[in-house]
Amino acid sequence: MSDSAPEGSAADAFADRAQAAHGDSIRRLVVFGDAVRGDDRGVHTSVEVLLVLEDATEDIERELEALGETVGLEHGVVFSVHILPVDRFESQTDHPFIRTALEEGTSYV
Repeated sequence: MSDSAPEGSAADAFADRAQAAHGDSIRRLVVFGDAVRGDDRGVHTSVEVLLVLEDATEDIERELEALGETVGLEHGVVFSVHILPVDRFESQTDHPFIRTALEEGTSYV
């Protein structure tokens, strides 16, 4: 973990930057994972991000994945960015991954 940035702010930093760059396309932004829960056990911390996009293009997906890597390095956590188009999200809200994200996560959008 990085001494220069608190791990609890990694999710906030990602959400702020993602919204600044792609706020018009983001319909849902939910973060969860052991770093968000504060359950890092001192070994390996991760932040899972579920992003639901109106206009999910390969370029936007690459930018958001790169953003996760950058923020992760800055905060000493590993980001896993999962991107779904709106229609797929809406048709699969009962999927275990989506349910977990919505039940355990913190929603920014």
